[in-house]
This record gives sequence, C-alpha cells and structure tokens, in this order.
Amino acid sequence: MRRELVGRSRALSDVCELIVDCEHKTAPTQEEGYPSIRTPNVGRGRLILEGVNMVSEETYRLWTRRAIPQKNDLILAREAPIGNVAIVPDKIKVCLGQRTVLIRPDETKIDPGYLVNLLLADEIQSKIQSMANGATVGHLNVKDIRELALPDLPPLPVQHKIASILSSYDDLIENNTRRIKIFEEMASVIFREWFVEFRGPGVELRKATPEEQKMTGKDKFPKGWGVKKLGEFVSVDKGISYKGSGLTPDGKPMVNLKNIMPGGGFRRDATKPYSGDHKPRHVVRERDIVLANTDLTQAGNVVGSPALIPQIRDNEALFSHHLYAIRFNKNSELGAFFTYHLLLTHQFKAFARGIASGTTVLGMPKEAVLNFLFVKPSVPLVTRFDETVVSFYGLMDSLNKTNDILRQTRDLLLPKLFSDELNVENIDITC
Repeated sequence: MRRELVGRSRALSDVCELIVDCEHKTAPTQEEGYPSIRTPNVGRGRLILEGVNMVSEETYRLWTRRAIPQKNDLILAREAPIGNVAIVPDKIKVCLGQRTVLIRPDETKIDPGYLVNLLLADEIQSKIQSMANGATVGHLNVKDIRELALPDLPPLPVQHKIASILSSYDDLIENNTRRIKIFEEMASVIFREWFVEFRGPGVELRKATPEEQKMTGKDKFPKGWGVKKLGEFVSVDKGISYKGSGLTPDGKPMVNLKNIMPGGGFRRDATKPYSGDHKPRHVVRERDIVLANTDLTQAGNVVGSPALIPQIRDNEALFSHHLYAIRFNKNSELGAFFTYHLLLTHQFKAFARGIASGTTVLGMPKEAVLNFLFVKPSVPLVTRFDETVVSFYGLMDSLNKTNDILRQTRDLLLPKLFSDELNVENIDITC
C-alpha cells in the first residue's frame, strides 16, 4: 500500500531554516583548536575528523560569522567529493572550511537524519552531479543547492523511523571504527615505548654519542642499536601514471592518493578500478606499505603519510604515481609493521614536509625518502614487535570487513526505504 505523503516536490530551501556558504579563503591552521571542515572531512553521512585541520578561537569566530554549526546541521561538499553530506554530531564545535555549505533543516518539516540520507540517495545524487559545473573540477553553486528539488516527503513519524533504521547501521559502523582506533593506538603505544622511549624488553642503555643525542634528545642510547639511513634496508617504486580512459568498472583495484589518510592510514572507500597497461613494479599486495609523495587539494595534507595495504580482492592492486611503494631489500632486517610505524612518527612527517617542494603542489623525491635517518633497533626486537602487533591488524581487518558488509547492506536498504518498496509505518521503533 502506498504510504501517505505530506507534500509534493519542493526545493531544499523550503524545508530548511538556512543554507549558508563558507568563507572563500583558506583558514589559518594550528596544532590544536576547533576543527575546520573541508571537503575531505565530509563523509557519507558522518564527518571524518582524522587529520582534520585545526583553527584558533579567533579564526573560529571569524569563520562562523554567518552561522555557527550546531547539532543536526548538515555540511555539504561543493567540490570533490562533490555531493557528500554529513551531519554535525552533538558536543562538537566546528567551522566551515572552503568549498562547503551549511544546511540547517527545519525540524518541524523534515528529520535531519532523514534529510542527510535523502541527499545521499541515488535520485538526489544524480541531480547534484548533473548540476555540477566547471571545466576541470566540478562544483556546486549555492543558488542551485537552495533550489535543489526534493521528492515527495512522508510524514515526520515515518521520517523518524527511516532515520532511526539507517542510524542503527551507522552506529554499528562507528562503534567498530572506534575499536579499530583502539587497536591502532595500542600498536602505536608499544612502538613509542620500545623504539622512542627505549623501554623495550631486554633493552640496555649506554651513553649516547653526539650524533645519537642530537637525533633523540636523550643522553642514553640502546646498546647494539645504531643510526642508519632508510635506504640501506628498502628501495622505492613509483606508481603507475594512469589515463582516465583506463578507469573502467571492472578493472583491477588501484590505490590512489585519496586512499591515504592525512597523518597516515588507509581509506577503503577510495580505491579506483583500472584496466590500463602496467608493469610488475606498479603492483602492491596485502601488508605492503605505500607513501604519499605529493599533496593535492582534494586529498588534504597527506604528503609523507603512509598506509598499509589491507586485504584486497585477488590480493593484488595497482597504485598510482602519486604514491611510492616501500620495497624491502633482501635481508633488510626491518619488518612491515615496524617500518609502517616508523613512517607514522612525527619525525618522518616533519622530514617529509621539509624536503617536499613545489609552488602549487608539493612533491617529495624518492631519493630523499631513502636518506631519512632513523634509530635502527636490534633485529630480535623488530621481529618481536611485528609478531606482537600482527594480531591487532588481523582484528582490524576483520572489523573493517564487517563495516564493509554493514555499508553494503545499508546502501541496498537506502533506496528501498525512500520508495514504497518497504513500509515502515507499522514498525515499532523507539526514536
């Protein structure tokens, strides 16, 4: 039976209290402060706060003069990833970064959770993509966003139920994501304790040489360790320079710059399919390490950020020319997890940004990566570290797979909930 609708098609502005554009300039950033939400921070429904830019209180006030984002507001990306929209959670103060728009739903007319999912549904996403203009980078005009036509809306109680059903999937995904972060932090804590603070099992200290003291800032240095160049143990391959014509639906998965999280980590939803020609050096497999060698606006501050390749289809993927693959030399004495965490350190990040050059786009030469100086631990301790944290990464893989299944199920359910295919009016949900 067709459910009752409360209104015919209307513009987005008709069900919103306000729709406000961002400041059209880059906000000055600092280490701590208020999150500045740019397009890479706008996920599909939820904000992505890992590696988010921070701004001062003064900048926050200036950047929220038009409107202060509040709970249940939506933030829409006007450029890549164009059309992504996320809801602002409770107890967080954010401001708009460039190329975003703030949308405040009128909750007497539309449920914010319903609206964010409606905007992500295929029907509206198709309209958004068709409205995008720009010769090289598509973008949305605020006028078009305000006039975006919405389909018929069900009564508010039905909207609440649909939002609640979809939110339950999001909550499960978020809970698993928090658990993944805990495992990541556990591995990072062990790395810091053993290889930065020199408090690993069996480590004995001696007086540091001037070079060692300069590197570590410590008077003591582990016996049997040394200061080495990364290039003594690894080599570096650059990825494939691909053509747009090779991006086909059934191609081999290709890891690209958007897969790299600012600060380090792998985004599983950004892999592209590619069917063009490639060479063996352009291939990566599970537990390989890739490293961003450049920065692009839509990727954020990622130059020098590493990622571990997770479990992938056919255990083989290509990687783009914006990335380097770290290849271990024969008998390199370095493990994958140790090396990954070494590249996650503030020391390597500062080193990478220090050697990256370019007027508009930063580029990091692979020779410079090989010249990175680091504290080389004993082989048994490196081996023990990798054996200790491998179970953490196994659990993270399992949780990521669960999240992939939850997202797929949610995406299959989404169009059914916004059509007459599923009737939720008689479902008992506590909202």
